[in-house]
Amino acid sequence: MSCVTEEALTGGGLNEVVRVGATVRRPTGPWTPNVHRLLEHLAPLGISPAVHGVDERGREVLSYLEGEVGHPPLPGWLRSDEVLVAVARMVRRLHDGSVGLVGLVDGEGLLGGGVLLEGWQFPAIAPVEVICHNDLAPYNMVFRDGMPVGVFDFDGARPGPRWWDVAYTAYCLVPFSPEFGTVEDQRRRAELFCEAYGLPVEGLGLRVLARLEDMVAMIRERPEFWRQREEGHEGYYLGHVEYVRDNFLGL
Repeated sequence: MSCVTEEALTGGGLNEVVRVGATVRRPTGPWTPNVHRLLEHLAPLGISPAVHGVDERGREVLSYLEGEVGHPPLPGWLRSDEVLVAVARMVRRLHDGSVGLVGLVDGEGLLGGGVLLEGWQFPAIAPVEVICHNDLAPYNMVFRDGMPVGVFDFDGARPGPRWWDVAYTAYCLVPFSPEFGTVEDQRRRAELFCEAYGLPVEGLGLRVLARLEDMVAMIRERPEFWRQREEGHEGYYLGHVEYVRDNFLGL
């Protein structure tokens, strides 16, 4: 009788996630059917986990993406302009790949392709242009030879506008933080990121603020964020709110 070895994967702040061979096992939720439809739709891109159903313990089974994860604090090898541009282009591919699921909404609230407008872990945000990842940061990306090759942890995906992801990814990777670089260089990198994605940089500062305020609200209000509350994440984001207000509202 074979013994299956489970390896706990670090970095997840909300769920117990384990690796079993070439797969990842994680808890399911009411949103899982929609997330699996999204992953199956994105499969041809080769940058997201493949879906392998549910195991005997009721956990979803996804393919394991080989590579290095960009865990915080932001490592030096993730701070180059080359990586910034490559991530922006990967985010654009991911969004463009989801567009086929965003069709006309019918009377039952269905998006084209059978994906529900509701039934995600978080509510949709207007205008619905793509299916947003909703936590699209280096810590949910896989890198090989220093370059981005994949994205995982789609549990929080939600229909919404492109900028919802773009603002958060730019915030994390530019980054909008007094700890890395000058304001002038951060502005330059923000423009470079938006140009590589294909969106204007104008208004990015306000959109980053919206994302940070949403993060603070989730930490304060959602029960599953108890660990983030205990670790003081709210204060961390609030500090960056002030930094963005002081330096980037002109973007």
